[in-house]
Order: sequence, then structure tokens, then C-alpha cells
Amino acid sequence: MAVDYIGFEKELDDGKRFNVYLFEGEDAYFGVRALLRLKSLLITEPELNYAEFDGKAEISEIIGSFNMYPFISEYRLTVVREFYPNKDGIKVLNKELDNPNDRGILAIINQKVNADLKKLPNVCVVDCSRWKDTTIARWIRKECGDNGVAIDGFAAGKIAEYCLCDMFRVSNETKKLCDHVGNGGIITEKLVNELVWQDNEHQIYNLTDQVCRRKFDSALSIIRDMMAKGESPQRLSVSLYNHFRRLLHIAISGESDLELASLFGVKEFAIKKSREQAKFFKVRSLKRTVDFLTETDFKVKCGLLGIDETFWLAIFKIMTED
Repeated sequence: MAVDYIGFEKELDDGKRFNVYLFEGEDAYFGVRALLRLKSLLITEPELNYAEFDGKAEISEIIGSFNMYPFISEYRLTVVREFYPNKDGIKVLNKELDNPNDRGILAIINQKVNADLKKLPNVCVVDCSRWKDTTIARWIRKECGDNGVAIDGFAAGKIAEYCLCDMFRVSNETKKLCDHVGNGGIITEKLVNELVWQDNEHQIYNLTDQVCRRKFDSALSIIRDMMAKGESPQRLSVSLYNHFRRLLHIAISGESDLELASLFGVKEFAIKKSREQAKFFKVRSLKRTVDFLTETDFKVKCGLLGIDETFWLAIFKIMTED
């Protein structure tokens, strides 16, 4: 059986159990949450009925733990992370899991997909890939509803956007907002703007977006706000350089959003937003801006320019580039 993470929780809540859960995908949040759900729902006395291994452990150790019967608990849970067995290991697993201990649960948490593990007997494959912003917004609305809190799709989308679709941050910010308004409360867009901390990367995106639209007063207001909250000119200069370097790469690259997200080490959502923004600039303008930021950074490191002077020169350059 194959489900997404929401499907996994529904199956669990409906009382359906599998001997093997294979969690595959790059969003670590889902693996963490899945373990919490499995442990809280199925395991008592976890010091006796829970074991965890890394992928380098011997298969005999993993199977030995799985085959142990639980003590004063409905199930025993064995967890193994980043587990990619060879063909011999797969044969052992197939044999052991074909007629498994009905009180044992094996949870495999991998970032990469493994076709052989998906074919194991009695396995539920849970897709833990990063969610899109629209999916996250639906999740936020469900979480708020479960807590007796109302929120519309626009405000939920703002939470996802401000957190750059990082589910750890989304979860924490959603809980914070629900606690703030309490049961029966309403989370508004205004409240999201006031209480949800915007990722530095998102603020740089907003700054550049205002420049794109020639709203220089708004751009300067964002800079003043970031500095008031402790952002230094040096950090802002680095962030601007990284942002425009990304825009340039996106403008000239034929790679997909997923490939670019992996290359830059960011969420796919961040690449999607940057791709929209890159369309406002000519490639030669992006190239000149990146060259200028590179040159001024070199001069700062050589002591030829001060960092404050460099930062404002960069802002002026970006605002006047056609």
C-alpha cells in the first residue's frame, strides 16, 4: 500500500496497522511526526518496547529486535534510519516479513527512494516528499480546525509563504497562533503578519520584489525594519548576493525547480517564487548586478570599502539597474 503522510495518519486513526512502514522523502518533519504518532498510539513502556538503529546496523540485529514480543504493550516498535540493504539483505527481509511477528512494527525512515524496500511483504509506503504551498495551506486549515480555530485560505497561505514551506516552522508557527487566539478564535492575515517571523530569505525576496516594481519607498522600509530587528549590513549584503546569484542561475538554467532546489540547498517553493521574480529582470541586468556585488565584496575584504558604504552602494545599484 502507498499513501501520502495525511493518508498514513488517517489509516492509523482508523485502526489499520502494518508490520512495516517505509517513510521515504526529504522532509524530515514527517519522519519525526510519524514516530511520535506511532509511539504515542501503539507503544507503552517505550524503554522496553522501542529500539532504534542506523542504516549500518546488521540486519540480524534489526530482525532480532522486530521479532521480540512486546512487554506490557500492544506492539513493539523497531526503527531504522537511512537503511538501503543489498540484494542479500532484501532476501533476508522478504523471508522474515512474509510471516511476521504480528506484534512487531518495523519503521524505516529514508530520504532516498528504494524500489526493493517498496516490494517487501506487509509494507505501507508513506510518501514524505516536501509539500507544495497549497497542500501546506490545507494542512494548516485542518490543524487549526482540529484546535477549534478558524483561518481562511489566504492567511494559511501566508504562514506557508513566510516559513518558506518548512514544515517544522509551519507546525510551530501554526501551534503558536492557535494558542494565541484560543479555542473559538480566528487567525487573520493581520495576526499572521504581526506574529509570524518572516524568514530572512523571504524578507530579501520581498525587498527585491518591491525593487522590481519600482516601489523604492517600500523597499527602504523593509531594509529599515530588518536592521531594526538586528540584521547587519554585512548579513544583508551576503543575502542580496545569494539571492541575485540564484535569480541569474534560474534565468539562464534549463534545470527543474526540484534540481535547482537541491543545488542551492533550499525548498522547492523558494525556487518557484524566485523563478517568478527572475522574469522581471533582463539576464544582462542580473549579470551586472551579480558582478557588482562580487566586486564590492572583494573590495570590502581587501579593506578598500567599508561594509556600510558597500551595502548602500549595492542597494543603489539594484534600484537603478534597468
